[in-house]
Order: sequence, then structure tokens, then C-alpha cells
Amino acid sequence: MCGRLFVAPSKAAEALLASFGLANISLPTVNNIAPTQAVPVLFRDEEGTHMGPMRWWLHPHWSPDPPNQRFAMFNARIESLLSSKAYRDPVRYRRAIVPAAAFMEWKNEPEGKQPYYVETNGVLKLAAIWDCWKEELWSCSILTQPALGEFRAIHDRMPVSLSDELAHEWMDPRADVKALLATVKGESQQLIPRAF
Repeated sequence: MCGRLFVAPSKAAEALLASFGLANISLPTVNNIAPTQAVPVLFRDEEGTHMGPMRWWLHPHWSPDPPNQRFAMFNARIESLLSSKAYRDPVRYRRAIVPAAAFMEWKNEPEGKQPYYVETNGVLKLAAIWDCWKEELWSCSILTQPALGEFRAIHDRMPVSLSDELAHEWMDPRADVKALLATVKGESQQLIPRAF
């Protein structure tokens, strides 16, 4: 799931950021963002809520190795977040949202792969987790889950995308993580796929 992202300014994105106290911030226009490239991320730390670029391929803070692509960590399966050494702390303490205009997904067809441009009415609020390696590299992963409803005809997995209310719950540092994961699992904004 989700191998390319598209980001664009919009009224919906501005309203999302303003609801987190980040008024007067606009998203850049960035097309066809690939894993390992920078993606805008809404995140919270000890100093408050921020919007900033992060590498879209999580690299754990405890890793002795420099950033690499040894393990595919640009998407994180919601089913294994709490059992994964790499994801356990981020999902407890470093949750985030990637505000996207759309993402690309590919459907396997007999003639080859058919790309789909997938968007929603407004802004996609993709649940994510983040980490910081040696105060040098901020990175993130987007949460995925088994595909729901009609999207299963395109791919077997899809992102966890949140309503406005659930976006705030996801970012709440006081939330009980097990209960929170149970709440957001199976959540999806209305996705509008268009063959490309």
C-alpha cells in the first residue's frame, strides 16, 4: 500500500492545521513523493505541535546503523505495531499525521499494473508514527491495514485515514495506546480511486 504520495495546499488542509493551533501554515505542492523522500508531517513533541518534513521511511532512534533501506519501513502494519521493536515506542509516544492530497496504488491486471490516483473530499489525514535518530534524522511510517470494502478490488491493504475527531484523538499524548489502536483500526475516510 501507498508507494507514492501527493501533497497540496487546500482549505481543508489549512483547517486541519489550524485545529491543531498551526494557523497560517500552508502545505507545499509536492507530487509523486517516493519512500525515503521528505514528506510533510504533523507531529507533537515536548515543546508542542509542529509541521515539518520527515524522511518517509522510519529509522529507529536506537539503531546503531546509519539510515538505510534494509527493511521496508515506510509503511507500518497496524496489526504488529505493539509487537515490533521498531514501532512499539513510536506508537506509544510519537504519533503523527501525514496530510496528503492523494496517494497512488497499483492493481495487478493480466496486462500489467494499473495505477490508481486515490483521493478524498478534502485532505487525507493519514495516521503515522515518527522517530528521531541521533538528533539528525526525523523519519516516519504511515499506518496500513487490511483493505476495506470496494478498495479490496484494487489492493489488499490501505492506509489508516482519520476523521477530524479521530485525528485529534490520535495525536493526544494522554490516550491509552491499546484502546486507541482498537478505535482507529478499520477507519478510513471515503476514498475516491481514479484509474490513471
